[in-house]
Amino acid sequence: MNATTTFSGKIAAAAGLIWRSVNPRTPVEAAIVVDEIRLSRGTSDMTDLALPFAAALVAFACRLWIAPVTLIAWTTAVTLVCAAGWYAGRRIEHLRHDGVAAIRKWAQAHTAVVTLFLACWCSMGIFLWAPGNVLNHMFLILVLAASLAAANTLLAAHPASALAAIVTHGAVMIFRPMFSGNPLHLVLAGLCAIYCVLMASQAGVVYRAARRARDLQAERENLIRDLSEAKKDSDRERALAQAAGRTRGEFLSNMNHELRTPMNAILGFSELIQTKAFGPDVDKYAEYAGIIHDSGRHLLALINDMLDLAKIEGGKLSLRESLFDLRRLMNEVAEEHAEAAKANGISISLKIAKGLPFVHGDERAIRQILVNLVSNALKFTQPGGHAAVFAHVEADGRLAFGVEDDGIGIAPEDQPHIFERFGRGRHDVADAAKGTGLGLAIVKGFAEAHDGAVALKSDTGAGTRVTVYLPVSRLQPAEQKKAV
Repeated sequence: MNATTTFSGKIAAAAGLIWRSVNPRTPVEAAIVVDEIRLSRGTSDMTDLALPFAAALVAFACRLWIAPVTLIAWTTAVTLVCAAGWYAGRRIEHLRHDGVAAIRKWAQAHTAVVTLFLACWCSMGIFLWAPGNVLNHMFLILVLAASLAAANTLLAAHPASALAAIVTHGAVMIFRPMFSGNPLHLVLAGLCAIYCVLMASQAGVVYRAARRARDLQAERENLIRDLSEAKKDSDRERALAQAAGRTRGEFLSNMNHELRTPMNAILGFSELIQTKAFGPDVDKYAEYAGIIHDSGRHLLALINDMLDLAKIEGGKLSLRESLFDLRRLMNEVAEEHAEAAKANGISISLKIAKGLPFVHGDERAIRQILVNLVSNALKFTQPGGHAAVFAHVEADGRLAFGVEDDGIGIAPEDQPHIFERFGRGRHDVADAAKGTGLGLAIVKGFAEAHDGAVALKSDTGAGTRVTVYLPVSRLQPAEQKKAV
């Protein structure tokens, strides 16, 4: 029972392969069929050229048994079919195979051409068969057996074509002698049947070998592709690491300047006060104390920026959330920078829509976003320029706030990296006094910590607009706050 089941399973599997080879249904099956046909057609040109000569030799060998007219007609027919098969094969080969349906038609057309060609060749067992002449019969069976062996090897990669070869050869080799009425011919028919079964088994072996070769080739191509992608990824990561190294060097150089400047001021002026270098001039000491205070505030701001960025990048940023009035916060930040803006000849204004909702979030973080954006706007806006702090609710319900200016802008090639750590515009790198390049990275980190996002719009020489978006879930109408 097990042997029978195994045999029937093999027959079913073989039938499935044959059916799939002319009727693929999926892109994967279609790709396999394309490879099978191309493998089976590897020597088709040589076969199409050689068979007319082989047909002429077979006809010449049968000249003593068959009439010349029949021999000439059969040889001519084989030659014409070979030429037609060669032409049809070339036409089919150049058709587009960019879809499952197209590949299915190609496979069916290829199988039909192969079957027609083999049927014409094997017709020697019909037209060149001399009744009662055993030598003639043995010769034709021998030629057909050799032909089947060759066809079996060449066409085994494509199951449907291999089946066509076995059926066309077997039909003539088995049934032609079977109906001759001679006991010797019956034995010959039985041997031919066994031979065809062995050839079918051999075709299976060749097919599996070809499939393994195809699978190994596919694995090799995939490995090469993976290695190529890995090399590209490695090159890209190395380039990013090199860029990060250069940027880190620029950052450390600028940070060295940023830290040393206020520290030198603190140490130098505090030493003057300590030694009473100007005697009883209290006003001078008070002026120096103010410089020390400003330098200390600047130094503290730098340290806070670095600590904030470290928390953001380390995923350790914790928000102290509360409900606060963004309008009030924006007014405070604008007032804090009003004096610095005036000193630089820059005007600053507020563009806040009416009915601005309250925000549920970390007030200190939102303040830091506004401070960084306003500071950047003032740094890169020329005297006589203008900066505006704006806020409104978008059509989709999100809150949009930020700062826009008419300053020098940011070059297009720098914009994709402007929110990265140490990511500053080219004009910024050229001037260490313009900052450390941490401000916009902190803005992005704080915005994303509030489930928001940040966007940049800038043109060189036409100013910059940075917008922070907060989701609806973090907003509460001002009227509702008053009611509470």
